[in-house]
Amino acid sequence: MPDLLREYWKYFLGALLLHALVAALFTMTFGTMMRRSAPQQLAIQATVVDQSAMRAARERDRQAEAQRRAQEEQRRAQEEAAKQAQEAEAKREADEQAARDQKAEEEKQATLKRQQVEAERQRQADIQKQQQQAAEQQARAVAERKQREDADKKRVAEIQQRQRDEAMKRQAADDARQRADREMELKRQLAEEEGRNAAANSGLLSQYLAMIEQRVERNWNRPPSARAGLECEVKVAQAPGGTVLSVQMGRCNGDAAVMQSIEAAVYRSSPLPPPPDPRLFERNVTIIFKPAE
Repeated sequence: MPDLLREYWKYFLGALLLHALVAALFTMTFGTMMRRSAPQQLAIQATVVDQSAMRAARERDRQAEAQRRAQEEQRRAQEEAAKQAQEAEAKREADEQAARDQKAEEEKQATLKRQQVEAERQRQADIQKQQQQAAEQQARAVAERKQREDADKKRVAEIQQRQRDEAMKRQAADDARQRADREMELKRQLAEEEGRNAAANSGLLSQYLAMIEQRVERNWNRPPSARAGLECEVKVAQAPGGTVLSVQMGRCNGDAAVMQSIEAAVYRSSPLPPPPDPRLFERNVTIIFKPAE
């Protein structure tokens, strides 16, 4: 209210002055009417109107017109004051409405800003939560992958160790089998060697070589150049069963024709006779071709 008085004090002061003027005019008019009432009675009673009465009547008319004009001015002033007061009230209400609207807009903007801040905070919280969930999921995936890799490494290590153990066992078994085979082969060779030596010592080897020499001599065609006292060393390679594979002449006191005839006799003697004892068979044998005279 003090703000309203400070802003519209001119209008209020004019309204007060107008009311004071109206009150003064009303007082004057009421007094005049009281004064006119007596002369009117006199005028009714009088029969003659003098000049002073006419002047008084004109003065009364003039005052009545002045009073009417004053009343009209008072009415206009009142209407103007009422209009100004109404305009002032309308402006006040408009200002108050504008202030209320501004306050409501400010509150709306503040609420909107709070909502935006809250929405942004919630969005950031959601993003942080999603990032945290993604990080946790990635950490779980890394842990699971590492666990699988560790399990795979452990399984591979176990398989490799089992393979190494099995390989060592197989190697040990192979080594043992090979040792056993070697021992058996050695024993067999020793036994064969002993048997061969026994057969050789018994004269069977000499008998075997003599059988070959006799077979070759029977198949030999003596050339004219052969002389008495012929003696040649002949190396024969044979297959199992006595088939002659190759013949090589060693030292010999005969000529080329004699050596060729001896080589041909060996091939004609194929297959060579078997030994009396199978243990005496050898792929490579050396005989001394010394025909009888």
